[in-house]
Amino acid sequence: MMESLFLGFASIVTVTIFLIRRRMSRRRKVDSGGNTSAAPLEKSRKITSEEKHQVRETRRREGEELFEADELRALKQLYYQLHSLESFPEVLPRARRLLLALLKETTTAAAAAAAAAHARSGAESILHVHSFSRPALEQFQHRLNTRIGNDWQAYNARRKEGGQRELFQDRDEAVWWLRQLAPVKYVDGAWLGHIGKVTLPFGLQKTIKGGWQILSEELGDGDLEKNHVHVFHKLIDSVAPGFPTAAELDFGHPRHQLDEVSVWRAAIAQLLISLFPHEFLPEILGFNLHFEAVSMDTLKAGKELKEVGIDPYYFILHISIDNADSGHTAIAMEVVCEYMDYVRRVEGEEGVQKAWKKVQAGYLLSQRLPGSVVSPSRRKSLEIGSSEMQVVMNPVETEVMRIFKAKAQVVHGIHCSSRVRIGARSVADWLNPVALESTHWQRDLLDALSHNRYWIRRGDSSKSRFIQELQWNGRMFGSFTQYEFDVLREWVDGLSNVFSVLDSSESNQGIEEGNGILSGYPTLQNLPSPGLRKMLSASTATDVFSYQTIPPLDISNRPIFENFLPVWLAHPCLLQSFVSVPFRTKNQVACSIVKVLRAQGGFDIEQQCVGGMCEVRRPNSLGLAGIGMSMMAQHGPSLAALPSLKHVLQAWPSEFAVQMLQISMRPVEYEGQLIGMATAFAKMHAVIARSQLPLLSAQDQVTLQAIARRELEGLEFCWEQLEMDGKVYAECCKGYLVAEQEIKKCFQV
Repeated sequence: MMESLFLGFASIVTVTIFLIRRRMSRRRKVDSGGNTSAAPLEKSRKITSEEKHQVRETRRREGEELFEADELRALKQLYYQLHSLESFPEVLPRARRLLLALLKETTTAAAAAAAAAHARSGAESILHVHSFSRPALEQFQHRLNTRIGNDWQAYNARRKEGGQRELFQDRDEAVWWLRQLAPVKYVDGAWLGHIGKVTLPFGLQKTIKGGWQILSEELGDGDLEKNHVHVFHKLIDSVAPGFPTAAELDFGHPRHQLDEVSVWRAAIAQLLISLFPHEFLPEILGFNLHFEAVSMDTLKAGKELKEVGIDPYYFILHISIDNADSGHTAIAMEVVCEYMDYVRRVEGEEGVQKAWKKVQAGYLLSQRLPGSVVSPSRRKSLEIGSSEMQVVMNPVETEVMRIFKAKAQVVHGIHCSSRVRIGARSVADWLNPVALESTHWQRDLLDALSHNRYWIRRGDSSKSRFIQELQWNGRMFGSFTQYEFDVLREWVDGLSNVFSVLDSSESNQGIEEGNGILSGYPTLQNLPSPGLRKMLSASTATDVFSYQTIPPLDISNRPIFENFLPVWLAHPCLLQSFVSVPFRTKNQVACSIVKVLRAQGGFDIEQQCVGGMCEVRRPNSLGLAGIGMSMMAQHGPSLAALPSLKHVLQAWPSEFAVQMLQISMRPVEYEGQLIGMATAFAKMHAVIARSQLPLLSAQDQVTLQAIARRELEGLEFCWEQLEMDGKVYAECCKGYLVAEQEIKKCFQV
């Protein structure tokens, strides 16, 4: 079959050589002097023909060999850009398209794998939970925990019987293993980085607070020594001193030999999935549900690193904190169940099942992109035993191979002289009918052909040479029926097009109209209004003051509710983006901001141990968002009428509220201003909590007083740290004055 595709090319080369030889023969006859100078010319033309053939073959081979290298290079570039999103806002539309491509790829692959595994051994997948219910999900999670426990027991039994380590062979290989994992470990918690924003529907605030709690604990609850990224960085620095960090462009340089595409893909997936929480919230929660479950690699690492003299605490930490009783696995389960209850209330059963499919897709994204790596010594042993592994193909791939096998029966051997190669083998070798009986051979053929960019444009049959050759004017027209053509076209269209998305120069395609900053999208290209920029840039020497001499905030009069409420609901955004990228939290200022955000979010005071499920169950703990909702309930309008900040701002427009949302997306550029503005609002909280203004219930006053005390303690530390940078400190003072002025506008004169 495939041989036919290349027959035309081979025939053209043969005819060309024949014509050249005949022309050279005629020249010899004309040259009566016996000059045989044509002979070198004939040889030269033969070499040229050979070179042309080799060029074509090289292009095809390199297309396959460079496919992974090109993807790796593009992934590394995007990884850096997502760590510096303020400098590269143009990547956001492409990031969204890539996320969609990854979700499609992993869901399709998981469906085929789940069906095969279930048929073979009865193994269970999240896809076998066809309809959501809390008991069904809890039972699935229990069976998963049991299986992990059994696998761990089996592993320990193998080791006791003299079995070798299963992650790496020795210390040197363990260091290699840790280095390769760095891209994904440096983004620990990133999949939750953009959840819990002020733009979230009010009805989901309590539910998503549980998800943000996991993020907080990943960030050490504001204690740098407990910050998971910091713990891993200390580990990698102890075995590979001077190793670059995730925020550096040098991190992806080839000299560091971080070449495991699967790890970079997993890291990119974690960074991508959190970027658009209002569109992909159920996928985020599903991703979180899978990722927070303890894995065998984590369990093995806790044991095997110690055996080679490397501190295993990073992995031991995850074994304990991710436990299914009170830890992250339990919280992740509760958050999913509460989210589904919310969907049921708002959208009914049809909405529940639709949301469940999205939760499953997120779960499978994490499952199929685990960010694990196989060490060289382990890879060799796996290759030796690969013949015993089950080959998984989806229904379309199975039908493609049926077609290929049928064609191979009639074309094999007819054109066996062809030198065309697909991957490591010639076309004639691939289409050997005996070899094609092997499912491993079939899998290899599909993989080699699908990654050959000369013949296949993954995800786009209309631009694939292979498909074009099957149609009119193609060299294989008539060799395939319409049905067979449709199957092959469906196969090509269904191939993952992740690299084509990475390599795309398109900028805006895929962003839906109306999805702006009020819907939770990180629209970093929308800069603050000229008015706010002017206020932020205005500065005189007298504008700089110490934290201890901050001007008092005079707001003793009654608030103008339609001015006050939008600003109240929006202002917690000011610090939220400081913690969106885990590696940027690896400093004392960011840790202090984590504590301020915990206070604003209604979390309990940080103690020696994590809050876990006790925090999830703690009543009356919604923080500033909850107080805002209480004010709406007391003074109107109802939450049903205005269920989100977007609806509030549509009813009561507030330019300053929108401006806060805009600059909050740029915590690097506006670090000083944002901290200064947050300080003004913390001062406002303290004044309101002590005042007799008819805004809050007695309980909310007590709550707000405690929040303000914790806020001001954390923000004072930030001011002290910023004093070392005169420019940023001046901006901090300006931010305070701008917010103070806007706060006063919310109260009667």
